[in-house]
Formats: sequence, structure tokens, C-alpha cells
Amino acid sequence: MFKSRDMGRAIAVKRWTPTAIECYKRGCVCQGCFYSDFFSATTHKCQVKAAVLELVRTIGAPNVDLPQIIDG
Repeated sequence: MFKSRDMGRAIAVKRWTPTAIECYKRGCVCQGCFYSDFFSATTHKCQVKAAVLELVRTIGAPNVDLPQIIDG
């Protein structure tokens, strides 16, 4: 199954990978992510956020505990 996302690439999504789960748990915030640093030295762009969006749309959210941030 190939889908085109807003990030401009066609991606195949079938299951939640550890990297996709980590991205999901981060709220798809790229700042501070290992892959953000990795891709900063290349002309390529990370596609994990696009994969996460497509996975949530097609098969639903992963079964993981998300950290709760309480702003007090």
C-alpha cells in the first residue's frame, strides 16, 4: 500500500516500527530527535512523521503509554 503524504514522498506503511513509535511518542516533534540531526547534514528529509500520520490514519494509534506533562 503506497500513500502520498504532505511531505512529498510516497511511503509504504504496514506496521508500527520502533522508530515510528518513538516519533509518535515525541508528538512528531522533530527538534531534538536523533534523525533530525542525522538528516541535517544531507539534502534528504526525514519521512518518519509522514509514516506516523499515515499509520494513525490507516491502522490507528499504537498501543503505548504516552508521558503526561503537567504544567503547574
